[in-house]
Amino acid sequence: MASIINTGISALNAFKRQMETTGHNIANVNTEGYSRQTVELGTRTPESTPQGYIGSGVDINAINRNYDTYLAQRVRDYAASFEEFSVYQERAMQIDDVVADAAAGLDSKLQEFFDAVQDVADDPTSIPARTVMLNQANQLAERFHTLDRWFEDMRNQVNSDFEYQVQEINSLSKSLADVNGRIRAMSKATGNAPNDVLDERDKLIDDLSRYTNVSTVEQSDGTYNVFVGTGQALVVGTEYNTLGVTNNPQAADQKEIVIQQAGGVTVNITNQMTGGSLGGLVRFRSEVLDPAQNQLGLVAVGLSDFFNSEHQTGLDLDGDLGGNFFSTASPQVYADPGNTGTITASITDVSQLTGHEYRLDFDGTNWSMTDLDTGSAVTLSGTGTAVDPLVGDGVSIVIGTAGAAGDSYMLRPTRGASAGFNVLVSNERDIAAADVVRSANGAANAGTGSISAGALTERTGNTKLASPITLSYQAGNQLAITAGPAGTQFVDANGTALGATATFTAGQTYRVQIPGLGIFDVEMTGSPTVGDTFTLSDNTGGVGDNRNARRLADIQTANLMSNGTASISDTYSSLVADVGTKTHQASTNAAVQERLLTQAEEAKSEVSGVNLDEEAADLVRFQQAYQAAAQVINVANTLFDTLLGAVRR
Repeated sequence: MASIINTGISALNAFKRQMETTGHNIANVNTEGYSRQTVELGTRTPESTPQGYIGSGVDINAINRNYDTYLAQRVRDYAASFEEFSVYQERAMQIDDVVADAAAGLDSKLQEFFDAVQDVADDPTSIPARTVMLNQANQLAERFHTLDRWFEDMRNQVNSDFEYQVQEINSLSKSLADVNGRIRAMSKATGNAPNDVLDERDKLIDDLSRYTNVSTVEQSDGTYNVFVGTGQALVVGTEYNTLGVTNNPQAADQKEIVIQQAGGVTVNITNQMTGGSLGGLVRFRSEVLDPAQNQLGLVAVGLSDFFNSEHQTGLDLDGDLGGNFFSTASPQVYADPGNTGTITASITDVSQLTGHEYRLDFDGTNWSMTDLDTGSAVTLSGTGTAVDPLVGDGVSIVIGTAGAAGDSYMLRPTRGASAGFNVLVSNERDIAAADVVRSANGAANAGTGSISAGALTERTGNTKLASPITLSYQAGNQLAITAGPAGTQFVDANGTALGATATFTAGQTYRVQIPGLGIFDVEMTGSPTVGDTFTLSDNTGGVGDNRNARRLADIQTANLMSNGTASISDTYSSLVADVGTKTHQASTNAAVQERLLTQAEEAKSEVSGVNLDEEAADLVRFQQAYQAAAQVINVANTLFDTLLGAVRR
């Protein structure tokens, strides 16, 4: 009888535990991170009898979590990827919405400014047209400032998000270390896995994967070592490292993510923080925000440099030489705190500028420069002196003090140009619409030779043409400078002196170097006769001359940027296209990752999720089994009572 009762009692205990576990599942159907639990049963060791082995009931072997580590890691991986692309796309779209917008972007203001320049070219003596041009120039400068401030606001927001998300990661890492300690203690005390605490741990890891990539390694005591990014140890057993946000040692506006390890060691891991919303912020800053602000600065530098160069070659309404029309900031140079040397940087060739950032390194003997956007080395020319500076990608570098091996500098040639873009002309009469020099054919010329209006293409001094220059056609098909300021001569395209005589070729452009003023380009056509003359003289009283204003208007579409392959408008359009392309790609990737995440979560839920219909059916099944087990005990009691009654008789 005892064996029947014991068998029944074992069944009662087993089915009671199954009903309790099923009730626990039902109670936690809406608990985030909960994994369905099941009771694993096993037969007890049978008793040996002469007739054979007789079963002795059922044991509860374990209460298991329905949990698949592989599926869980897939969910974390896709969650990290989705958050990365989602944050990247969200921030990139904010920039795209502004730079591509007709009202908020730069393109419309550029067009309005150059339309005003064209109006001055159409009527160079019109004061209202000149006033409108100055107003449009100031509005253009303010648009540069507005966009630059907006970029800085975006940067500050990224820095704030760094701080917040790092705090969240630190909070999760501390909780994970605490949970690891509880898992270790509970597993050691009972020898069984604490399922609900394991769910708590896995939920913390799931939350962590929203911020960055996460990988785990299980230890023999049931704890997890947790690694983030590309493998930085965040939690090891019950110990954890904390992340921090600090200023870049060279550029304080650039926040960096560091990990503070045992022993006080701090390691910069910004570029290793991949995946998750934190990885998305890092990528957004390096791939969209920084390039966009640098490219905007490149537009400002190009417009200022080329417009100033042309404006300086003209005359204003008062007959004075033109000055700089716009101003821009110089390249930003950030020295490593440990440097012992000094350098200065300037822009020497805007057409060579890339809008990238650079690192300049000194090994004790030689200097090298690296393009931080592409990672490629930049070819440097020069020795670094004031007379022979280091030159690379349009940037000139003068070494003040060479310093020591290991000195390093960060260069941002265009980052500050938008903020420093200002209009220097305040009086509409100071707009230099006319050319400095006028040309004319000799009144007594007998041939068909003709001189074009010409243009001062390069200004090297501040003195206007003191006396007329006479070009005479001489025997032997020679064009000679026979009168003019001392030192007047022909030069080639590179500015190399050719002397006072040049071979005449119809349709050729001749470059005349005028001492104290600059280089005047003029085209000769037709067939002159020996003795024919052509004159270049000061454009005194040429208020109706619009030659320089026309050239100023042409700057908008002239291929002056990117080694002569793009205009200023193209350079801004490139910014808009680049941001738009990256935004679209991020949106597409985010949509794909969201679908993959949904599929992974559904696959995980198939294993770990609680299905109320199944649990209800199990509850009925376990209840019936419990009732049957109780009936076994009842039958055993009846048999035992019958046996006792027979003995008493």
